[in-house]
Amino acid sequence: MKVTDTDEHELIQRALSGKQEAYTQIVNQYRKSVLSYISTIVSNPEDAEDICQETFHKCFRYLEAYNFKYAFSTWLYTIAQNTAIDFHKKRKIPQVTSSSIGQESTTPDIESTVPSPEENMINDQAIENLIKSIQNLDLKYRKISELRFIHEYPLEEIAKEMNIPLNTVKTRVSRAKKLLNDIWKS
Repeated sequence: MKVTDTDEHELIQRALSGKQEAYTQIVNQYRKSVLSYISTIVSNPEDAEDICQETFHKCFRYLEAYNFKYAFSTWLYTIAQNTAIDFHKKRKIPQVTSSSIGQESTTPDIESTVPSPEENMINDQAIENLIKSIQNLDLKYRKISELRFIHEYPLEEIAKEMNIPLNTVKTRVSRAKKLLNDIWKS
């Protein structure tokens, strides 16, 4: 059964008012697709399951922040993607326990993957430049570029969000990349 936007909005409103069956219905409706999406990012099924559970936990914790003008699924997939990325980041950072402090390490030094303040500043400047460049694009490329390159939406979600065919989205993303490259080269 296809859920309409009105049904989805009503379901979210019921969840916001504290109705437990609404939370259950949201999980039942989206769990399989969210888990499938996470599995494309994380290969271990147990980890994917944990990330899926954490995704719904975050979804319900921040449900009041959801903006009804966007598709709920897009918002939920963004949470899933960010949770999976956070999971990878945590895995790469070596854990220090209180018992290991002051002891000679028998393992080789591992470089931290946490960006330095300098790297953060460079990343922030790159994002600012990207946003300025996107604002210089024609209107038909601007929104798609923002969703794809800033918010990292999947192509399918952009098509759904903008109510245009997937192939049109793919073409516009490709053209926007070329235009952005031309802007940066000049």
